[in-house]
Amino acid sequence: MKPCAGLLGLFFLLSGLSGCGASRSEGTPLPALFVDQRAVSGVDFHQRHNKVGLNILETLGTGAALCDFDDDGYLDLVLLGENRVALYRGDGRFHFQDVTENSGLRQQGHWHGAATGDFDGDGRMDLYLCGYNCSALYRNQGAMRFEDVTAEVGVDVRPVSGTQSPEWRTSAAFVDVDHDGWLDLYVLRYVDFGPHTPQLCSRGEVMIACDPQTYDPQRGTLYRNVGGKKFVDETAQRGMAEASGNALGVACADYDNDGWTDIAVANDERPGDLFRNRGNGRFEQKGPESGTAFDAYGFVHAGMGIDWGDYDRDGHMDLFVTTYENEVKNLYRNLGTGIFADMSLRTGIAKPLHLWVSWGARFLDYDNDGWLDLMVTSGHVHDQAKKVKPQTDYPQPLILFHNKKGQTFTDVSAQAGPPFQQPLVGRALCTGDIDNDGGVDVVITNPEGQPLLLRNVTPQRGHYLAVRLRAPGNNRHGIGARITLETNQGKSIRDVQTTGSIFCANDVRAHFGLGQEDKVRGIVVRWPDGRTERFTPPVVDRTLLLHYGSGQQLTPPRPRTS
Repeated sequence: MKPCAGLLGLFFLLSGLSGCGASRSEGTPLPALFVDQRAVSGVDFHQRHNKVGLNILETLGTGAALCDFDDDGYLDLVLLGENRVALYRGDGRFHFQDVTENSGLRQQGHWHGAATGDFDGDGRMDLYLCGYNCSALYRNQGAMRFEDVTAEVGVDVRPVSGTQSPEWRTSAAFVDVDHDGWLDLYVLRYVDFGPHTPQLCSRGEVMIACDPQTYDPQRGTLYRNVGGKKFVDETAQRGMAEASGNALGVACADYDNDGWTDIAVANDERPGDLFRNRGNGRFEQKGPESGTAFDAYGFVHAGMGIDWGDYDRDGHMDLFVTTYENEVKNLYRNLGTGIFADMSLRTGIAKPLHLWVSWGARFLDYDNDGWLDLMVTSGHVHDQAKKVKPQTDYPQPLILFHNKKGQTFTDVSAQAGPPFQQPLVGRALCTGDIDNDGGVDVVITNPEGQPLLLRNVTPQRGHYLAVRLRAPGNNRHGIGARITLETNQGKSIRDVQTTGSIFCANDVRAHFGLGQEDKVRGIVVRWPDGRTERFTPPVVDRTLLLHYGSGQQLTPPRPRTS
């Protein structure tokens, strides 16, 4: 947690950005509008800390999941809190029914993160939840009922060697690291915090949460899925013991286009991790040499949220990382050589976010013009922030950036609707098309109030295609596949994942905006097993279900490696 100083502060001062007091920019791209539907949705999930002076555990925040658990074509919603887990069944019209009571989901725990994936290969999406000294893996039994198999499969919390503190799990990701058809599980951990460690630290006359550097780091675990029946800790064997620790956000994608899923992790005041999959489920740390471990000036930053997306449509996945106040929120452009360049200042993202403590972030094409936009939620870690720095506050703005053809981003929050005009203590930011109308919707968690359920009502949206996959074997949703959409204007890529942001599980469907194009030239799917197929150009403005083996085969499956 660094004050605004040094090269970064000087840059903003000389650029007329007022250093630590940057104001939000204006812009006039296509108008956007999101409406908060929470009050009429049936979702009643209120959180609040009825005290002053929150410690680091109390202020970290909680997550959410958007997933079609009952396979009825409509996204359902999970919301997490302290000693509370809520499951809501969606009807595709932004109405939700609370079905928690008979779901089998236990409540007790200081929950943070959610992950979704079909770990047992039965075709139904399962649910993993984690938090401070708590972990829960739920097997989906259908009809919105779940079986707790946490201890049975071996992902329950364990004592952390060499410490007196419990495990502090934050976020998690289902990912098939070795492409054996079974989804493995990567679980992040934060810091060594417990009754024996400092609870609050003084900032003048104010007692606030201590910085993460006050505590020793905890590091994540890679659990290999053995036949859908148990998970085995293979962190060291798979080359992931080099994690920096203090991990908060995780996002998976194939950044080097070699057909194997890589893992990026945002770490709080420690170097960011970029684990490159070497092609057999064994990883090597590429954070420092890739340029993604630090900011553009070589400083460690307070990494929180993280997401992959090809914002400039050059065929390479780029990386966005949110950070603390007075730190650049880093937009790392993938140069295609294993090296990334931080484009946050050049693209216009740095200034509107400079003052804020930013958390959840997602690339999304909100207006369906074919270019990935960016939404970022913020909120301070100190409930008494204004007493420490009068120019800031605990609630902070939600910001929407419009992508101008991969060159620059413009802050369009002023046109985006009432939710963007009311600051909140934002944390997780999850995306999915809740009402199946072709617009990407958003859920944002708030540890000091109700969540936001933002319906995308952007006028004059472009055409779109949403793509679902049906793969063979045990990974039927095709997590880890690469989808390439070919149009007259070029190509767009999406990796099929539910990761990204912080504490989040997102819609597994891949969403493509098409702008004014009402036809596409084709769709190419590189399946998780390496087979590549081309599919006949579909009719646009709908959700498309693509079955493995039903297209024109371009390449055969890759040979199995161990």
